[in-house]
Amino acid sequence: MKNLALSSLILLFLSSCSLALFNDFQPYPGAAESKKDACSWFREDTGRYLFQSSVDVFSNHFTGLLFVKPLQGRSHSCFFITEVGIKIFDMEFFNDGEFKLHYCLEELNRKAIIKTLSNDLALMVDNIASNGKVKMMKDKETGRLIIKSKDYNGTRYCIVNDKTNKIEELIRTGSLTNKVNIKFFSISGAQPDSINISHYNLKLSIHLSKLNENGSDIP
Repeated sequence: MKNLALSSLILLFLSSCSLALFNDFQPYPGAAESKKDACSWFREDTGRYLFQSSVDVFSNHFTGLLFVKPLQGRSHSCFFITEVGIKIFDMEFFNDGEFKLHYCLEELNRKAIIKTLSNDLALMVDNIASNGKVKMMKDKETGRLIIKSKDYNGTRYCIVNDKTNKIEELIRTGSLTNKVNIKFFSISGAQPDSINISHYNLKLSIHLSKLNENGSDIP
């Protein structure tokens, strides 16, 4: 009986969290599948990105340069080095949710850290889940569009800017609590000028500021 009561409370808690997250939105009968590539930032035709980066992973703090390169077949490469050229990690992400670790600095080369970092970066580069059903919701008052999709790590909610038609915030929820939040900031609307990744229940955060590879931004 106690187990049944506890299970009921957990289900009630999860339901209330889900409803509280987007309780002012209603189903939107739009072509959700067509929004996948249009709203995502890192598509195959966008070229390479370079970011000034700050990464805090538990007790570790790193600053340096993060290269993000969309590859053929909707895969992406993420390569992080310090300002003095020390390689921190090199990861490749694939359309089916898999990733390949090419290199990781010894201090970070722990299973739990690698899993969390790879999940965060995979979410950042492949904003809307490639597999599975995609649904859209719309804010009753403001008209904001929410694209809901699912992957093996939970449910993704992509909040789309109605002016630029790009994702401005991405929330992935897990089994018990909101797990991770990604915010994209852009002046032109054509590319992300900065990106913030933060966790609700882990000491892990990433801040990225885009650099101009052809100008004087590179340190």
